[in-house]
Amino acid sequence: MARKSIEKEILAMAGDIRLQALGMAAIGIWITLMNLIRELGMDGSVTFGCGRMPSLADIARIRFDMTETELKTHLETQCKTQLLAWDAATQTLSYGPEHQPDRRTMANRANGAKGGRPPKKRLTERTDPAQRHLPPMAIKGGQNVTQTKTQPETHAPIAKLASTDTNQVKAKLRDPSKEEIDAVYQRIGPVAFDAAGFDPARDTLNWLAARQWAADGLAKGMTADEIERVVVAEVSRIAERQRSKGKPAPHLGYFGKAVLLAIATGTIPPVQQTPAQREADQAFVEAMQAWQRGGMKGPRPELADYRAKVAA
Repeated sequence: MARKSIEKEILAMAGDIRLQALGMAAIGIWITLMNLIRELGMDGSVTFGCGRMPSLADIARIRFDMTETELKTHLETQCKTQLLAWDAATQTLSYGPEHQPDRRTMANRANGAKGGRPPKKRLTERTDPAQRHLPPMAIKGGQNVTQTKTQPETHAPIAKLASTDTNQVKAKLRDPSKEEIDAVYQRIGPVAFDAAGFDPARDTLNWLAARQWAADGLAKGMTADEIERVVVAEVSRIAERQRSKGKPAPHLGYFGKAVLLAIATGTIPPVQQTPAQREADQAFVEAMQAWQRGGMKGPRPELADYRAKVAA
């Protein structure tokens, strides 16, 4: 049986009615995406930003001359018609169902990775003719034989390279200066006080506990923005929990254990978009899909135009 050539299948798909319905530009985008999987993928899929695969934003800029959001719109549109498989949560792109390797091919690859089936007439210790007629070697000793060497042989330990991840983590660890700690402390202190729900008129304006948070975050390699997001997220969560129990936190130091644990584990919340920014991105996605359904006639919608309206 002839081997299945993915290159021939990609070229044959240029006449697929699903691709033709999206326009000529979509055909070129689809072929480029399939070639990415063929060049850099494993078992018919690639994960952007993992291993040797560049991030989705770099692929969109270098290969397609568009933004990451525009490329995601193309991926979601083509995924609906099963031209390809796209998982936005894991950033994984795969061939469509008809181009995926079958189970037999996957099993053959797994067996090949283990060494494959051994040859039928291979030489082993039992089948090697040179070993058949040798007399058994008499070895004296056993547990009763004592060691006669005055100095036992010792071997130097084998040096091993540390993992890249460990080196990167150690490179970020450093001792921050007093000026850096003071700058971050003055920034996150009032923010943490406000996130805890304290009243400046009734509660003492004391956020000294935030100085230790700033020092630990900088020593961990975090930026001031990342430290602020961690502090606000943990303080807001615990403050809301305590208010629901009817036992509000008495002071800012009450949140210290949870904040220090989040900094130590590197739990950094993502940057939150404003409602206006989310509406602008959604409006762009809808405009892009309408432009594709209309045969890509007229000027292509630009994400920067929609975000500029929000900024204005």
